[in-house]
Amino acid sequence: MSFLKKYLKGWQFRSTTPTFDVGDEISVFIAESNSDGNGHAYIGDTHVIVDDAGPATVEKRVRVRITEFDETNTTGRGEFLEVVGESSYTE
Repeated sequence: MSFLKKYLKGWQFRSTTPTFDVGDEISVFIAESNSDGNGHAYIGDTHVIVDDAGPATVEKRVRVRITEFDETNTTGRGEFLEVVGESSYTE
């Protein structure tokens, strides 16, 4: 095995459009909330609407269970489970 292959073994590039399967549990930051009481999370260019993640969850890390996902449009919907952390830039 060459030095370069040995050095790069196990490396992979991250996608700007990650995809998820129904049932996956992920941690995301809620970027914004709308008047319907749903939050919006953006993972690269992927957009996930988080049901029941209201204004109190904005700029917080939350755990979400994916309930539907469209790989073509890289959009999905998830179920809010719990707040798991604060933003690193809160006052």
